Amino acid sequence: MRRVTPPPSLAARALDLESLRLPDSSFTLCSGKELRFVFVVSPGPYARRYRCLLRLTAGRKVPELLVLEPDLSVLANGKRPPHTYLHDGPGTKLCLWWPKAREWSTGMRLSETYIPWAVEWLGYFEEWLATGKWTGGGEHPPSAPRRRYGIGRTAA
Repeated sequence: MRRVTPPPSLAARALDLESLRLPDSSFTLCSGKELRFVFVVSPGPYARRYRCLLRLTAGRKVPELLVLEPDLSVLANGKRPPHTYLHDGPGTKLCLWWPKAREWSTGMRLSETYIPWAVEWLGYFEEWLATGKWTGGGEHPPSAPRRRYGIGRTAA
């Protein structure tokens, strides 16, 4: 029988992220069920700074990474940036890895995956703003169309 290693706890994840010592970063643990890591990064010395949120929920395998500021769709003149997911709430949810290829697993350190991948994604985003071409590679699954139920109600 193959033994499955449980994913790191939210506290272990917080310690891993804290090891990055990112300036202007903060943690919030919500009722012991959700860890929110807010941080500011820049993809280069002359690039703009981005305020991001990494959100991990206990029992949920995949973290969410959102760019909170600046508003990416405003920077893109209302265009939806490539390799992003639709979601409810503020910010832009980034697509950082391809689930089909299993490029990320719960045992991986977020300090070595999600954070550097987000910085790299932001570099490709800035290049896309300048050239109109996405050179970050990857394959983004199409967003599922939203179905309408009744009047004014939408289901994801």
